[in-house]
Amino acid sequence: MIFLEVVVAFAICLAFVAFGDIVSLITKAKIPALAASIIAYLIAIWFLGMPKEFPDVSGLAAIGNTFFIIFVAATATSVTPITMIREWRFLVIGLISVCTGMLFTIGIGGLLFDPREMFAGAMTTCGMGFTGGMIVIERLEAIGLTSMVTVPLLLASTMDAIGQPIGSFLTKKYVKKLIVSDAYLKTDKEKRIQVQTNKDQKLNRYGVAFNSPENPSPWFTAWIPPQYETEAVALFQIAIAVALGYWLGDITGLGWTLMLVIICQLGSLLGFFRLNMMDRTVSSGIIMAAIFTMVFQMLNDLTISAILDKLLTIIVIVVLSVLGLVIGGMLGAKLFGYDPWLGAASTIGLLYLFPGIKNIINEVSRSYARNDDEHAYLIEQLSAPSIITASMGGKMCLLVGTILMPILIK
Repeated sequence: MIFLEVVVAFAICLAFVAFGDIVSLITKAKIPALAASIIAYLIAIWFLGMPKEFPDVSGLAAIGNTFFIIFVAATATSVTPITMIREWRFLVIGLISVCTGMLFTIGIGGLLFDPREMFAGAMTTCGMGFTGGMIVIERLEAIGLTSMVTVPLLLASTMDAIGQPIGSFLTKKYVKKLIVSDAYLKTDKEKRIQVQTNKDQKLNRYGVAFNSPENPSPWFTAWIPPQYETEAVALFQIAIAVALGYWLGDITGLGWTLMLVIICQLGSLLGFFRLNMMDRTVSSGIIMAAIFTMVFQMLNDLTISAILDKLLTIIVIVVLSVLGLVIGGMLGAKLFGYDPWLGAASTIGLLYLFPGIKNIINEVSRSYARNDDEHAYLIEQLSAPSIITASMGGKMCLLVGTILMPILIK
């Protein structure tokens, strides 16, 4: 009987996760999976009388805490080291944008509301949305400030839905300028093809190109031979990084987040990791299901009155963060001679990161391109700046935030 209860709870939790995925697909990610799942779950426990014990009984919420750390580690392997070096300007633009976003939110918002809540909100909005929010929540719960969890939890749950329309608008502004100026027609097509294919790349002993998804390191051969890179081995590699990150974070006092990002970046540089390790585990489905269920568990104590009580605070955080990120992105782009709208479109991805960034780039490029070649050109112009600015800027936010959290939130 107990086993039956576990299976039923497991199935019900997965039903909410599946519902979110279906809604996201139908709406082309305009309503993100997490937001749809959360709305459905809250309706079920608030108005339909569904028991709140399902996330606990299913066992998914318990492993969600561990899987979230694996998720953070995997996202740190999304950009090749040489790409970061080549596109260092966009890394700086991301850092400028994060600084202005946090300065606006904490500096201005802190005059109106509790500065600790503003910091928690800024860590979420400027720290890749869901990822930053979960890290802040972990800190708040560890020191007993559970009353402050509402703001980062709601922001983490809704930033995709709020940020992606803004990102789409800003991306369209830049793409329209490229279309009007006929930038594609003025670009040497042969040169672009050479840059994209780069057929003269140096190969490792397995015949795989250095600085490629299969061998991100520009100097070292991947440690794991291709024939042994199974899903289980990839997951074990991430587990090693997680264990090492927790150990180093504990003995240094700097926290697991900071150490994990550093370890994963070094791992990619030295050849231990391949690109996008989460995809290689073929475990992203169960990992995200467990993380979503962990969020459901956090929502159990949330009430409508609590949401209304924090609504103005959340609106202020979102407005100030968006203004700070956009202004910082534009200023950073102007500093390096790029179009300010490219800076704004790239940095706004800090609100939601993947897969929102890729979805918006693909949809906007497809909508405005006049042919397949121009479509590929627009994606080329947008992808590297957006991914590097948002992913690395978000990691910088998490690194700085992890250091400041014990000082500002206590």
